[in-house]
Amino acid sequence: MTRAGRRREGDFACRKPAVARAGAGSLASVPRPPTHPNVRRSPYFAETERAGCTEYMVYNHMYMPIAYGRDPEVDYRALTEAVTLWDVGAERQTELRGPDALRLADYLCTRDLSGLATGRCRYTLVCDERGQIMTEPIVLRPWPDVVWISHGDTDLTLWAAAIAAHGGFDVQVGEPDVAPLQVQGPRSRDVLAAVTDAVEELGSFSCRVAQVAGVEAVVSRTGWSRELGYEIYPLSSERALELWAALLAAGEPHGLLVTGPNLNRAVEQGITDTHYAVNSGMNPFEAGSGRFVDLDAGDFVGRGALREAQGAVRRHTLGLVVEDGSLPRIETFWPVRDEQGEAGVVRWAAHSYALGKDAAIALLDVRVGPGATVTIDHEHGSTPATAATVPLVA
Repeated sequence: MTRAGRRREGDFACRKPAVARAGAGSLASVPRPPTHPNVRRSPYFAETERAGCTEYMVYNHMYMPIAYGRDPEVDYRALTEAVTLWDVGAERQTELRGPDALRLADYLCTRDLSGLATGRCRYTLVCDERGQIMTEPIVLRPWPDVVWISHGDTDLTLWAAAIAAHGGFDVQVGEPDVAPLQVQGPRSRDVLAAVTDAVEELGSFSCRVAQVAGVEAVVSRTGWSRELGYEIYPLSSERALELWAALLAAGEPHGLLVTGPNLNRAVEQGITDTHYAVNSGMNPFEAGSGRFVDLDAGDFVGRGALREAQGAVRRHTLGLVVEDGSLPRIETFWPVRDEQGEAGVVRWAAHSYALGKDAAIALLDVRVGPGATVTIDHEHGSTPATAATVPLVA
């Protein structure tokens, strides 16, 4: 992309939403994805088509809408200045139900969940036995005997079921018929207040069961942005479209725009997802998420490996800012080098509208610190960048 933001035919520009995925072919750039027995559609799929969706990605064996054919800055401004509605039906819930629901969640996750009260949520990590990140979920406890682990693109329900079976937990593990929506942006409370009373006293990282436009749902004050926002989980797909229609109508006076998750804003703020960590052998300390690992609170999967890894961190996560020039759209991970040679890999990249520059999030050798100059090698050539702490924009 040129500095003026013009796009030549055939260009893949960072201003178009960037998706960091491991390998080509993971992004379906078609307005109507083909029917596939192992890739499902959310109950909102037809409505995302009606709203003009132009691109989908496969996420948790489902199609996730990510772009709507507009200048991405329109979506960015809607998120940061008004309100947006996202179909995140591909954001699945691993449901733990029974007397040991919370105990199993505590064992699966790196944070201490033993005191998680009913009606509360918590961001955490799930690691494998080697201490490598599997997903970065939100854990919700909507009922005393039920915990949802609302996770990114990983087969977490299979993992949890296996651990429950072999660990002697008195719990049922499954995936409920819950297809969430996100309402994100500074006017999101106004939109929700028009269709439910659940938001009046709902604090950050809280959830409650409520009627939303007459549809029974769990509402949480969470979401994949650092804007004011909510996630709405209708308790079945049967009336999900009623909920979608009600939110569209309630959002019209506030300029609501149907969008996908906004990667431009996410990169600015250092918000990542499962895809930042997969296929990298990355542990929470390398990802900059060590504060979400409670090594002394009790046993959990990967605890021993993480205790060893804590004192031997050789890589860390930094932002990269392109001071002059631009980056292509990222569809594979890009190597990074400095004057000493190989220095790491870029795993996320997008244009930052707040900075007026292209930016990235990278896993780098610890020798590379904030302020260092590095070179990003990509399919269109090489681009110099400056390392910086994340978030890049407050």
